[in-house]
Amino acid sequence: MTADLENLPPRPGQTDAPWILVVDDEPSMRQLINIVLKSAGWNVVLAEGAAEALETIKTSSTIPSVVICDVLMPRVDGLELVRRLCARIPNLNVIFISGHLTDVSWWPTDLREHRFLAKPFENKQLVAAVVDSVGGVNPVT
Repeated sequence: MTADLENLPPRPGQTDAPWILVVDDEPSMRQLINIVLKSAGWNVVLAEGAAEALETIKTSSTIPSVVICDVLMPRVDGLELVRRLCARIPNLNVIFISGHLTDVSWWPTDLREHRFLAKPFENKQLVAAVVDSVGGVNPVT
């Protein structure tokens, strides 16, 4: 089986264009978010977990405009991953997503400032959250 190289996302550092990092252990959710955000004009890089996300950012020449991160993942959960990322990148724009959680009032206070979308969310909600996270900048406008 050969990879379709034309459909691979640009790796961070190959371009100075803004990019979004999507971290989710569910392949179908990663692909759905990828399709929605690419159709909205964004460069998207996918990671299936914390280790891949940390390596992606470590080897990138630019930081992501937004990190979209699932909360419940194996090994290192999304809350811990975002803590690690924010320790390296202050003021990082994060959108948490979860199909298991709807109430974020129990979250630690250091993570409450980040946006949250409960799965399933509408495509337009995702795009609006990303645009809002980056201060109203939309790559297709």
